[in-house]
Amino acid sequence: MNPLSHALSRKGNNFDLVRLLAAVAVVYGHSYLLQAPDGTTDWVRNALGFDGFGALGVYAFFLMSGMLVTASFDRQRSVPRFAALRIARLWPAVAAGSLVTVFVIGPLFTTLPLRDYFASGMTWANLDNFSTIVLKTGWALPGVFEHNRFPVDICGPLWTLPLEVRCYLIVLVTGMLGLLGTPRGVALAAVLGVAAFVLRVHLPHLQIGLRDFSETPGGYSFWPEPFFMLGMLLYGWRERVDINGLTALAFAMVFLVFRDTAGAQPLFYLAFVYGVLWVGTTPLLRRFVPRHDYSYGIYLYGFMVQQCVASLAPQLSHVTALLVCAPFILLCAALSWHFVERPVLKWCRARLARRQTPIATGMAPGGPAAR
Repeated sequence: MNPLSHALSRKGNNFDLVRLLAAVAVVYGHSYLLQAPDGTTDWVRNALGFDGFGALGVYAFFLMSGMLVTASFDRQRSVPRFAALRIARLWPAVAAGSLVTVFVIGPLFTTLPLRDYFASGMTWANLDNFSTIVLKTGWALPGVFEHNRFPVDICGPLWTLPLEVRCYLIVLVTGMLGLLGTPRGVALAAVLGVAAFVLRVHLPHLQIGLRDFSETPGGYSFWPEPFFMLGMLLYGWRERVDINGLTALAFAMVFLVFRDTAGAQPLFYLAFVYGVLWVGTTPLLRRFVPRHDYSYGIYLYGFMVQQCVASLAPQLSHVTALLVCAPFILLCAALSWHFVERPVLKWCRARLARRQTPIATGMAPGGPAAR
């Protein structure tokens, strides 16, 4: 047996590879959206009939996040530590990205005089990172990308960050209720998360209604949040989830057999989820696991760089545009990881470890354990 718990309890997994592939899939999917039509379309969307590369990349991100974020709270059992690490993971890269947006992308691509550009309140609103991460406010600059095929939006993937934050809150609340320590407790936590996804509270009269399931995010046939809840559930039942290649192949074959039936979409998602778990755990792919986690930087800067190329050369084919964008996206992601994300995470973990040690050992700060 190869239970999921083995991969979650040690560093011998391919989760960074899964995140990298998911980020690349999102960038690849956006190339069809941002460049002028060149006669080609997303072949995954053509084959499935409902979701393309970009959607599958986002689903994989949320699935992995559901497992790993739940595991993080369960290991720490500390609300302040959990909150600090989540903030350190999300916010610094967004803050740096907003600075790049305002002071690099804007001045280079705006059609306005720089004096008018910097005098506009629309410009400085992009530095409100709280609205970006929590309130679903995207980045838009005066006179920038207004004539692109996908106008105005500087970084399309930002819409998923508030969804991620809400999922973090579900983990936080259910963790505080003590539900994340047992399989049944995690199952209840996932059910509560699904309820929060399904129900909508309408202010100011506190009326509770159901989500409008007739509307899905643009370009998606499903929603990312249920994949996060499924990730939570998988973590809770990790000892009983066996991962092997033959089962992954069997799920794929079942989908192919029934792909023209009404059950094709749920069967595909079942095969997709199990396939993501197999990629994340199989030793066959261990050699391809990247040394550094550039996935978040690719996710944030990919769309931005693609918009720049689309503005300068809108008639490039999507493949050519991708080849042009790739080195710049990789450079931005590497700079983000090495100079923003990793230093902040290391600093945050070191600070939390110093604060935790005196409490755990019963020694006063400054004693042997603190040094």
